[in-house]
Amino acid sequence: MTELLYFSSSDLMIEVDYDAEANTLQYCSHRNLTFGERLIVEQYLLTNVAVKTDYYKKCPSRLNYSGINAKLVKELNQFHLKNTIKAMKEKERVVDDSVKNLIESSMSNYYFEQIGDLILNLRRAVKNPSEEKSLSEYFNQLEQLVEAYNKYSVAKVRYQDVLPKDLIIHFDKHLPVKESANE
Repeated sequence: MTELLYFSSSDLMIEVDYDAEANTLQYCSHRNLTFGERLIVEQYLLTNVAVKTDYYKKCPSRLNYSGINAKLVKELNQFHLKNTIKAMKEKERVVDDSVKNLIESSMSNYYFEQIGDLILNLRRAVKNPSEEKSLSEYFNQLEQLVEAYNKYSVAKVRYQDVLPKDLIIHFDKHLPVKESANE
């Protein structure tokens, strides 16, 4: 059994190998270890790696530090590169999500304001029947705005939800009757 271990607190790459026949845990590092680092590494190996083996079941058992292994520098660099790429992709995803949410929020607010403006124009049209647009044109425009709003908004609405009751009455009277699909 051979494992690569990374200790982030010391930016340290360790390779540990268990030899079942000799009942030995042997490890090497990518650089020289300080006394404190060696204590931490050996404690970790004895409590987390040795228990996965027969290390404590056989006698005698040995824990050996075999020094520096230059190939671990390459492993450490690849590890850092993978983590950097992973972090960059995560940041990119977060930025993309933020941009998407900002666009959706802006578009939702824009269509909300357009619906409000249309309702104000509708009130004027109801008060002044000689207004240029017919109520059915306003209704078609309202349907399109509500559909656009729903495309960008989490909360979905119907035109009945946005129109005040006093205006819905006028719509019911002036809307063209839509034929059902069954007829």
